[in-house]
Amino acid sequence: MTDRLTRSDPIFLQINLLVLLMVAFLPFPTRLVADALHDTGAERVAVTVYGLTLLAIRALGSALDAYARREHLYSAPGDGDQVEGPQRRLLPVVIGYVIAILIGLLVPLAAVALYFGIAVYLIVPFR
Repeated sequence: MTDRLTRSDPIFLQINLLVLLMVAFLPFPTRLVADALHDTGAERVAVTVYGLTLLAIRALGSALDAYARREHLYSAPGDGDQVEGPQRRLLPVVIGYVIAILIGLLVPLAAVALYFGIAVYLIVPFR
């Protein structure tokens, strides 16, 4: 996202700091999940906290992108630039995280598998 920026402003930087804060927080719920998978009583809470953290990262990243679009902080798209990529993948990912969080309340291991599947969806360039 930042490679297309031509400029930034203080609000963009503040939203970016919130994104980075959530990313820096991610190891904590990851450790909770790793420890809780051996203790069945804490699995639901750990998987839910993990899912909410991932959802917050995605929502703040989307807010950052939307703000940059609204304030025209991006350079003009060139030939072959994929501008709509982040927006096109937002809704399925958010729905996936919400479903995984709800499933995690009942079957935590299934939610962990769904989180992994969402990560693969975000990383692999499907066309």
